[in-house]
Amino acid sequence: MTTIVLKNLSLPNPFVWIAEFVESLSTAIKVSRQIESNQKIARMLRHEYPHEDYNGIVAILNDKTLREYYK
Repeated sequence: MTTIVLKNLSLPNPFVWIAEFVESLSTAIKVSRQIESNQKIARMLRHEYPHEDYNGIVAILNDKTLREYYK
């Protein structure tokens, strides 16, 4: 009986878990670097969006970034 129960329990492959962890870590690093770049880009875009302040432009760019990476 115990062997049947243990066979039905499919434990995740450790390599799959490691691959998923590395992929999520990679995505987090990409997002953080993009958000940092968004702050620099927002300073350059202030004259393109005269009705928005700096924080508003950063919020728009960060929203687009998060939607792109976490669809």
